[in-house]
Amino acid sequence: MTRFVIFFLVVAALSAIAVWIADEPGRVAISWGDWLLETSPAALAAVAAIFAASGAFLFQLARWLWVGPRAIARARHLRRQRRGYLALTQGLVSAAAGDPRGARRLARRANLFLGEPPLTLLLSAQAAQLEGQDDLAKAYFEAMLEQPETEFLGLRGLLVQANKVGNNQAALSLAERAFALRPHTPWVLTTLLELQSHAGRWSDALGTLRVALRQRALEADAGQRREAGLLLEQARAARDAGDGREAAKLAERASAAAPQFIPALIFIAGQCLALGRRSQAERMISQAWSNTPHPALAQYFNEIHSGDDELARAKHFEKLAGRNPTHPESHLLLASGALEAKLWGAARSHLQAVLDVRPSAGVYRRLALLEEAEHDDKAAARRWLIAASEARPDPLWVCTDCGVPGSDWSLACTSCGSLDRMEWRQPATRPAALEAGASPAPAETTGACAPANNSGNAAVAAKNGQATEPA
Repeated sequence: MTRFVIFFLVVAALSAIAVWIADEPGRVAISWGDWLLETSPAALAAVAAIFAASGAFLFQLARWLWVGPRAIARARHLRRQRRGYLALTQGLVSAAAGDPRGARRLARRANLFLGEPPLTLLLSAQAAQLEGQDDLAKAYFEAMLEQPETEFLGLRGLLVQANKVGNNQAALSLAERAFALRPHTPWVLTTLLELQSHAGRWSDALGTLRVALRQRALEADAGQRREAGLLLEQARAARDAGDGREAAKLAERASAAAPQFIPALIFIAGQCLALGRRSQAERMISQAWSNTPHPALAQYFNEIHSGDDELARAKHFEKLAGRNPTHPESHLLLASGALEAKLWGAARSHLQAVLDVRPSAGVYRRLALLEEAEHDDKAAARRWLIAASEARPDPLWVCTDCGVPGSDWSLACTSCGSLDRMEWRQPATRPAALEAGASPAPAETTGACAPANNSGNAAVAAKNGQATEPA
């Protein structure tokens, strides 16, 4: 609207000037040397207009001759760029849809128009991966490393390939390089943490964990448990190296990071006994039992009082169980003490209490032992043993990802490699090792203290005077 008004005003002004000149005919004389030119104002104005129009035309012509070729080239470039990015977009859609042939064809088309920019390399690599050409994809990813703007993407692609084939050493090196480029990227932090943990580089993993927590790449609760697990693995390494005191310190740090982390508590108890700190071990076990009763703690508690007679040991067990009287492990502890002391009624009562909430093979075996010990009833004992063979096994360390039980807690599952997935629970099915009659390895072997993980030997243990269910 504004331009129209301005144009209208200019036309009106010019028209008014033209009318004024027409009404005032007059003469214009121009003298130049010996030349004298006389004409009317209208003619002079017409000549001036012609010269002005000619000058403007010549200026525009010269300008077009100067910038025209570049403008044409730019227009052609933009047209090729639009076609290239269209092909690139369609190629990425084809790759996402799982169409390797379409992705490869469109990658070539995009490369033709764009000259292999970063995204074209990425699309070519993805197309090669979809076709199963891992070597070709690797070549594209390595080419991306040569350009600063694509180096990070290339590292990620190579890292995924290394993890796919299980080349942990190469994957760790690539993750460290990616961390150097972008240390605050969440997937870099979590991947590096996982690879360092699998490599047993506990100190490096702890440093990476702290960065991940600051960047909120991990939830606080998961981070605390992971820290406790790393410190415990570091403690085990120190113990294996013969540094028991350092191992105890690291385990205490693990317990401080996650107070309910039972593997650390078990380790601390074992180390205290190995170092001759029996009173400290007993205090720690008593405190831990209030929140997290565990058969391994009961085994260590039994070791502390191994020199007492059966009735005295049963009294100590009652004191410990009183810290968490309704827990199944407390009833099992009291049942084992009662079996030792030949307190048949108390043993049966506590076993029944466990049977009501957590029936397992170990409970049925203890009942079989009780029938034979109290009444010499071999038929009843046989019936309980048959029930034991059909029952769910006692709790074990089980990976929540793959469901495979382990002989002991470990940060990484020995079956699937998942980190921090071992939980103390009843397996969903009876482990093959137990079906074959094999016993899992001890949980923590520290000197004289070696709690076992196979509750299938509960009857034998009780008959031999061991007061607790093996862990």
